[in-house]
Amino acid sequence: MFGWKNKMTSITTRTAEVSGAIDGMLITGQGGFISGTHVASNLGWRTVETLSVGDKVLTFDRGMQTVIDIQTETLFAPEHALSPHQCPVLVPEGALNNRRDMWLMPDQGILVESDAAIDAMGDPFAVIPASALKGFKGIGSASGMDRLKIITLAFTNDEVVYVEGGLLGFCPRPRSILMGTPDDEGELYDVLDAQSAKFLVECLIEEDDEAALVCDPDQIAGVIAHGRVQSRLSPAYA
Repeated sequence: MFGWKNKMTSITTRTAEVSGAIDGMLITGQGGFISGTHVASNLGWRTVETLSVGDKVLTFDRGMQTVIDIQTETLFAPEHALSPHQCPVLVPEGALNNRRDMWLMPDQGILVESDAAIDAMGDPFAVIPASALKGFKGIGSASGMDRLKIITLAFTNDEVVYVEGGLLGFCPRPRSILMGTPDDEGELYDVLDAQSAKFLVECLIEEDDEAALVCDPDQIAGVIAHGRVQSRLSPAYA
């Protein structure tokens, strides 16, 4: 695949901290990686909360890329405060090459490679929200999580990064909070709506196609060690 996942108040509250230096820009969407999630970097697998602006992270299409912005948010979610569609998504250990249980924000984009994506979009690669994965390989909603630290990475371009043993997480570039971005039509990744994403996952369930979602961890380790990555943009990156 790919050529080669304290109860504080009576309501949900959030606190945010921006640790980048991009004035007037916002990392859009409701994704982000929950602290403890491992990301492939030039220093090997690092938990996302230990990364800093200026560190390099392995991306799917452009090799090692520099993190230009990090936004950190703490979500306090007392028991039963979150609706099912707001709950983090639990990927059980081993479901997608992950060596430990993994939690994803429901709107965190995941890159998929599938013939069904070709049928829908004309491209084998598509980005779906993590919530669409529920029902596949035992993936479902997480419960009993009262406090979450969510870290969102940003790069110069939209990128897809390797997380927890081979899953590919989408990181949209920061957008202006004052105006739209006129070059969106040149984006590399097709982001599916909820209905299309669910249809795609139903196809994966029917075909039991785990390979559509994960890369071989040993191959990723080799890429980090040699500073090279296979890509749709070029045969290899140094």
